[in-house]
Amino acid sequence: MKLYLYDWDGTIYDGDSSIDFFIFCLKKDKKLIFYLFKLINPFIKYKAKYINITEFKEEVFSFLKTIDNVDACVKEFWDINEYKIKEFYLDEKDHSKDIIISASPEFLLECICQKLKVKDMIASSVDKKTGKFKRPNCRGEEKIVRFREKYPKAEILEMYSDSMHDKPLLDLAKKSYMVRGNKIYDYETYKPNILKIFWKWGWSIYHKNEEIWDYLIVGGLTTIVSIGSYSILLKLCGFNYIISNILSWILAVVFAYFTNRWFVFKSTNKNKLNEFIKFSGSRVTTLVVETGLLMVLIDLIMFDEVWSKVIGQIIVVVLNYIISKLLVFKEKE
Repeated sequence: MKLYLYDWDGTIYDGDSSIDFFIFCLKKDKKLIFYLFKLINPFIKYKAKYINITEFKEEVFSFLKTIDNVDACVKEFWDINEYKIKEFYLDEKDHSKDIIISASPEFLLECICQKLKVKDMIASSVDKKTGKFKRPNCRGEEKIVRFREKYPKAEILEMYSDSMHDKPLLDLAKKSYMVRGNKIYDYETYKPNILKIFWKWGWSIYHKNEEIWDYLIVGGLTTIVSIGSYSILLKLCGFNYIISNILSWILAVVFAYFTNRWFVFKSTNKNKLNEFIKFSGSRVTTLVVETGLLMVLIDLIMFDEVWSKVIGQIIVVVLNYIISKLLVFKEKE
């Protein structure tokens, strides 16, 4: 049997379908934003090699527990995101000898692979109700293991991928190709321009969620204003940490209002005074949250005053985006 193998994310699909699926679910249920904090600890453990990629991904996909009907959600996701399948693959009408082999979950790729009428799909076995993996993440050498289980005597005529994680399969195929966007390069002679690839990747990520990235930039600058003024008032002026925090909050709110209005949400609301009052009022909530957190960290735990402020700002940036998006700049008049 002679087959053609294709990686999915970044190769056939323009992006990472698992990440896009989470963002899709997040838009449907804003409370999932708090789930991201849960991933900080397992991410650090994974990077420190205390847990493997499969264990980390189980933590990532545990958000599936919050979804009542995963199949319906997946179908709706592909109705919206099918356009991200690359033209070079759609131009090939016959996929009867194609095998999609991916680290993404089977439940996520099953319906779209059926629609594309590929011969078969091999992907990570993930319980769609719990996010638990039934076997190791389908990546690297594991792809060869999974492929040979199903097709022990098959010959791989061609292999397509966008990543060197697939080197085991790329080396195994008769002919292999690296995919960059809609362009296909010979694997043997391909010499990637790392800076160019990184730039294009970063630019594409930015354009997919411009508002969020703009907010993170503004949020970062606002955090600098907040922490900088807090440190000056605390260390140089000798103010109490609560007074320093309130004064730094006032400076940060004024800065944040105008930058969010012009740069992030591009508000055209002519009633600026009313909008500013709503904006300032919404930030009083996060001031209370941050001040309470500072009191716990500094007075009870005896944590460093400046680092306590940094931790508070991370939480505040997320909460402020949700409030600004849903309440303050919701309408553009």
